[in-house]
Amino acid sequence: MSRLGFKSAVYHGDSCLGELDIIPVKDQKFQFPNNEIRIHHLSPISERCPPLSILQTISSFSVRCKLESASSVDQPHLIHLHASCFYELKTAVVLLADEEVHLVAMRSKQKKCCFWCYSVPSGLYSSCLGMLNLRCLAIVFDLDETLIVANTMKSFEDRIETLRAWIARETDPVRSMGMSAELKRYVDDRALLKQYTEGDYVVDNGKVCKVLLEEISPPSENHERVVRPVIRLEERNIVLTRINPEIRDTSVLVRLRPAWEDLRSYLTAKGRKRFEVYVCTMAEKDYALEMWRLLDPEAHLIVPKQLLARVVCVKSGSRKSLMSVFQDGICHPKMAMVIDDRLKVWEDRDQPRVHVVPAFTPYYAPQAETANPVPVLCVARNVACNVRGGFFREFDENLLRRISDLFYEDEIVNLPAAPDVSNYLMSEDAGFVANGSANGPPIPEGMTGSEVERRLSQSDEKCNADSANRSMPNCPELKTEISELPVTNVPNIIGSSTLRTLMPSQKPSLLGVPGRSDGSYRGHVINRALGVGHEPDALKLELHRQNFLPASQASEVGVSQIQGSSNGKELQIETGKVNLSPSSLYIGVLQEIGRRCSSKVEFRTVISNSKDLQFSVEVLFTGEKIGVGMGKTRKDAQQQAAENALHSLADKYVAHITPRSGAVDRDFEKLSLGNENGFLWDIVNAKTDEVSEEALPKPSTSEVGIF
Repeated sequence: MSRLGFKSAVYHGDSCLGELDIIPVKDQKFQFPNNEIRIHHLSPISERCPPLSILQTISSFSVRCKLESASSVDQPHLIHLHASCFYELKTAVVLLADEEVHLVAMRSKQKKCCFWCYSVPSGLYSSCLGMLNLRCLAIVFDLDETLIVANTMKSFEDRIETLRAWIARETDPVRSMGMSAELKRYVDDRALLKQYTEGDYVVDNGKVCKVLLEEISPPSENHERVVRPVIRLEERNIVLTRINPEIRDTSVLVRLRPAWEDLRSYLTAKGRKRFEVYVCTMAEKDYALEMWRLLDPEAHLIVPKQLLARVVCVKSGSRKSLMSVFQDGICHPKMAMVIDDRLKVWEDRDQPRVHVVPAFTPYYAPQAETANPVPVLCVARNVACNVRGGFFREFDENLLRRISDLFYEDEIVNLPAAPDVSNYLMSEDAGFVANGSANGPPIPEGMTGSEVERRLSQSDEKCNADSANRSMPNCPELKTEISELPVTNVPNIIGSSTLRTLMPSQKPSLLGVPGRSDGSYRGHVINRALGVGHEPDALKLELHRQNFLPASQASEVGVSQIQGSSNGKELQIETGKVNLSPSSLYIGVLQEIGRRCSSKVEFRTVISNSKDLQFSVEVLFTGEKIGVGMGKTRKDAQQQAAENALHSLADKYVAHITPRSGAVDRDFEKLSLGNENGFLWDIVNAKTDEVSEEALPKPSTSEVGIF
């Protein structure tokens, strides 16, 4: 009799190897069917990782039970199984429905034949074994507005008509000029696509480029061979292709995001895979497969036979999930990171593993890619490098080292924690989205989600019928995360702009909201946001006027307890205090200055070349660099950069206002910053003259100043 009152017979195939006692583990209720342990096969031999380290990384349940031989009679077959598994770094596998139970041979202080048992989904161990041995992780890419922007003739026409309507209603010449430039870019690309659709050629800078027929390797035996007419304008990152070669109306102009080649080269440098690549998109399957072929024409990232499994299309409107990407047990979510331009389209549990990149907007803001000293996809490459380095540093230096000291008799609670990609990847906080671009472009740049299927399934007759209804452009929802965020009562400390829907005439152009160009309001807004020259009560009244504080709080100190969240981190505001560090407030105040000035605040992230891979962040205010910060995480660097930027703005304000009023002390360092309900204000020296509100320039009620 064992400690559970029975012994379990162990079989390998039809051969009985002996008997083992089952020892229960705390909080685990696991039992083998029919009281028999039937080994189906032995796992592949591991080249460098002990099986225990792999299972500890990918198993959801840790150890399910322990097995030991308590018999005084020698059981040579079990002893041989134990020795083979222990020294050759493999496991004995028992199949239970869609699970695998792995018997891991352990060292024993009592020199007995013993195993720990783990359960994982079928196939997961073998695939993760290969990845961990090769020091490889998984990376999942979104397509539209992350890596590419694609348009058909119909989607071009809809966007052009929408912009023309906005321009016709626009009264501000600066905004009209910005939208006109955007319109021209759409018109130029539509002309290229029209030439390709009708004549299988384009004229680019006076040069005639004809189509080349590219044969597509079928992804499976059930697919027919396809030959597509393609034109590649490599210097402009433009490709023209036809999703269905038989139907000209499925012609598409695709813009590839700059620096994709750099990211792609990193993933497969020197013929060694650093990441296994997957795609998760809300687009239609044939479209997604062709877009990926344009990005990976030589199939170095995903081989043709893996395409159908690795290019995952999610129904438009549903949320993406790493479990759906890895539904066949080919990777564990803890070993995967995501590159996407939207966070909220992913399941909550997967969001910590998403690196959010700014949406690719080649028509609305083409300078956004070239203005950055380090392109967006190069930053993504550096982040991926940092994640991979941190994951395997933890795996090698912590998990492997501690596992090598374990014995069968050790308590399960002492097992080391496994590394997780989310520990080394800081998701973009919604509050850190560049002010002025949080809502993205006024209209989507290209086809997204269900629009792809709708556009590409249109026949010639349907397109002609649709053209009669062009007065009602059929644009999908804007790809914006800010509209999906829960609205709370938290004051706009680290928040975004107002969430109200803009009418077409109010949509932002490339250059922002119209306003006065004399700069007279600028100093006043900065002064108000920083609190220079304001007593606490005056600041509270101002916040009340701006609808940041309810009326009941306008005349008394304190904010009732409010709870909000940002990526799962609780923000609690209790009576009389705000539980935020001063560094977090710097970011909030800087965003508030940008919001009130209707000016764009950007945080540009670069991973420095230092040995410890620190983040470096620059703050740009309407395109001008005003602060730099460095830190071990992006958040630390952002906070330091925001603090430096506020000092820079304060200096600019002092220089701006002193000639007019002479009332502000030039030495800004003499002002000590305090906080009131999450906003900064100064504790002014009693000997220093205060700036009265009457001495400041008065803003117009109908205009907002811009830098």
